[in-house]
Formats: sequence, structure tokens, C-alpha cells
Amino acid sequence: MKKWLILLLALSVISSVILGITIQANTLVPLINQSFLIGLFLLIIGSIAVVTRSGFFTIFLRGFKQLKGMFFRKPRMMDSDIVQANDPAFEEKKEAIVRIGTSLLLNFGTGLIVFSIVLTCFYYL
Repeated sequence: MKKWLILLLALSVISSVILGITIQANTLVPLINQSFLIGLFLLIIGSIAVVTRSGFFTIFLRGFKQLKGMFFRKPRMMDSDIVQANDPAFEEKKEAIVRIGTSLLLNFGTGLIVFSIVLTCFYYL
């Protein structure tokens, strides 16, 4: 994935240099603002996914699960082995999708932030 990040950063720098040279300064401001805000949003969502995957909230979730168990009874059907069986293949696929999605969010967010920074340099020159 590091190769993709380097390629994405190089592509965003090249495209922003081309746009900075060809587009007038008054039309750059909305493009700079939108690309920065979209990149920031993607970075925030990716960061939330990284923190959630790291297990930071497991203590809180475990405590809330214990509180829920104290106040609400679980049906007997939920205690059977059929309902509680976890499919390992499904868990692996889900983890791979979350990992790839997180890296894509972080990479595209970083690329858009770099794109807006380079365009900002062209705007002020």
C-alpha cells in the first residue's frame, strides 16, 4: 500500500501543478476549499476507523454490554450454539475489507490535502 500512497501523492502533485498553471486564480479558490474539506473528511473517517480497529473502545463496549445484561434479559434462543457461531471465513473477509477501506480513506484523504496545499501555493504566487 505504500507504493499506492507514493503514486497517489505524485499524481496529486502533478495534477495540481498542471491545474495551477492553466486555471486562473479566481477559479482556484473553490477547488482548493472543496478538495481540502473532502480530504479532511476522508482523513477523519479513516482515523476513526483506525482508532476503532485498534481496540481503544473495547473497555467501554464491554461495560455497556454488562449494563445491558443487567437490565434486559436475553431470549433463550440466543443462548443456542447455532445463533452464536461465528464464521471464520466471513470474519477474515470482513477484516480485509475494513483494512483496505481504511487505507483507501487515509490515502485519498492525504492525496486531496496535498493537492489543495500545492494549489494554494500556486494561488499565492
